[in-house]
Amino acid sequence: MKKLMSLDEMEPIAKEATRRALNEYSEPLKEDQANWTLGKFEGENEGVFEIYIPSEQPLDAKVISRARVDRRSGAVNVEVFLEKIATETS
Repeated sequence: MKKLMSLDEMEPIAKEATRRALNEYSEPLKEDQANWTLGKFEGENEGVFEIYIPSEQPLDAKVISRARVDRRSGAVNVEVFLEKIATETS
């Protein structure tokens, strides 16, 4: 049976996939980006990496993106919670 990946092994996968996904969105203000925090959670089957802006009340934190990495295969799925860049139509 294949060894499950650790958070440290999954983090570069999540980071690269998140970087690519964020390219499709408007760049947030530098002041907002300065407050971004990375949350890492290891589940039985996946690692979850969230970029968020913390708040006094945890439920009020604003999640920017969430990458889920399969601990066996390394497959990654990224959700981004920002406004997409408007594409020009002719």
